[in-house]
Amino acid sequence: MNSIAVASTDSPVLLAGVMHEDFFARGISLREHESIHGTVLRAGRRSGRHLDDALATLNRDDVRGRGGANFPFAIKLEAAAKQRRKPVVVVNAAEGEPASAKDLVLLSRNPHLVLDGAIAAARLLGTGEVVIWLHHNSPALAGLRSAIDQRAGSCPDISFTIAQAPDRFVSGQVTSVVQGLSGGPALPYTLREQPTSRGINSRPTLVSNAETYAHVAIALQHPHEFSGRLLTTVMTSDGGRTVVETLRGTSVRQVLNTAGLIDPQVPVLAGGYAGSWIAPSRLSQAVVDSLVLTNPDVRLGVALFALPDPQWCPVQLTAALVSWLAGQSAGQCGPCTFGLPDMAGALRRIAHGSSLPSDRDNLVRWLPLLAGRGACAHPDGVVALVRSTGEVFAQHLWDHVNGVPCEFGSANYPWPSIRTASVVGS
Repeated sequence: MNSIAVASTDSPVLLAGVMHEDFFARGISLREHESIHGTVLRAGRRSGRHLDDALATLNRDDVRGRGGANFPFAIKLEAAAKQRRKPVVVVNAAEGEPASAKDLVLLSRNPHLVLDGAIAAARLLGTGEVVIWLHHNSPALAGLRSAIDQRAGSCPDISFTIAQAPDRFVSGQVTSVVQGLSGGPALPYTLREQPTSRGINSRPTLVSNAETYAHVAIALQHPHEFSGRLLTTVMTSDGGRTVVETLRGTSVRQVLNTAGLIDPQVPVLAGGYAGSWIAPSRLSQAVVDSLVLTNPDVRLGVALFALPDPQWCPVQLTAALVSWLAGQSAGQCGPCTFGLPDMAGALRRIAHGSSLPSDRDNLVRWLPLLAGRGACAHPDGVVALVRSTGEVFAQHLWDHVNGVPCEFGSANYPWPSIRTASVVGS
């Protein structure tokens, strides 16, 4: 595993108590956690007044999903509370983005903060079932089990289940979670009813990201310190990652500086592998919010900023990313089964100077055809990545299309999941 560090642009709250290097060696104990964050919402009979107070707090602090969708948590919590059957609370810790490390850091160093949020949600809903969904053989698994064991005496009303997801990009998509936990394949499906009304085995299900539940805990246990906090991952060309706690509205440049990257002069990949490129000239305008940039829109997505090696060919790197993303699709409908592999093939040929006369025109034609299609948003991210490549690296891409020799050679990419020798094949 590449190195992972932690940092904060100001006094940490989500990462309070974990700001040291050897954070995989020992997670925070329950006693240490409570000395920093206090105790979780107490058990008791479900109260409409109690729920109303919590919803008001979560709305006031604008607690939103941190898996990429940015959906208000209070809306989902209220929808689940209106159901007749007792809901299931699910912590979605299956980070599909391989370069993101924020959930891994939380679950490895302070799983109690995530558990606090999940327990509070369960008690507000009057249910006792909490399921944690994370990738098979996750490094956080042992620490999470230890934290649950520590809760045995203080949370007799809560039953915890750990369910291990397939190690695939789409395993963390909400419908994949619901289908996987219902005994089916962990693949996306077309959503006809929200999980809050019909989820796992047709039961109401509250599904949110691990970091989101940490935000819920912070908002309910010491709300005056929430202030729109979030976690981001900054990844360097060698695959090293720094999880940075920051505030909405902070400049991306400040986040990069906090991670030790002073005045970067290379384009930044924002939002994950299925994100968008930002030219260095636009970094001064970029902020950490749901929209990092406008005109064109660049979304925060999974809150990842990756900086490539300036000696890497950006067209070859993008082709490698698209090839990996195409292989991670559910393969259940046309855009993923045919569109993404065809796009990856065209980019590979262009990247290696062996493009067909139709490749460039096909890429331009396919982008609007793939956007907004399929049972999940997987093709949308690939479209954003390819489109931004054409905008930020326009001349370089044009040179490749026209057979101009590339000044960069093939590279080995030490980034997670694309550690292969450039892109091969046609």
